[in-house]
Amino acid sequence: MAQVQLFKKNVPYKKDGKDKTATNFYVKCGDKFIAVEVVFFKDKDGKDPGYAGRKAVMSAFADTLSDNQ
Repeated sequence: MAQVQLFKKNVPYKKDGKDKTATNFYVKCGDKFIAVEVVFFKDKDGKDPGYAGRKAVMSAFADTLSDNQ
């Protein structure tokens, strides 16, 4: 049976001339990496109070993806 693992990778980018860092998440199924996204569910006011928490849980349980994987 194939093992499933959660990974994260921090990637730099620029927005409005400022340096920022994004966290990309991947699920490794067998020998394949599949990108996954934490979804922002807008409410009627355009906010998602659970987004930061969902992303924090993903980050807490993900292993850091090395550059050679």
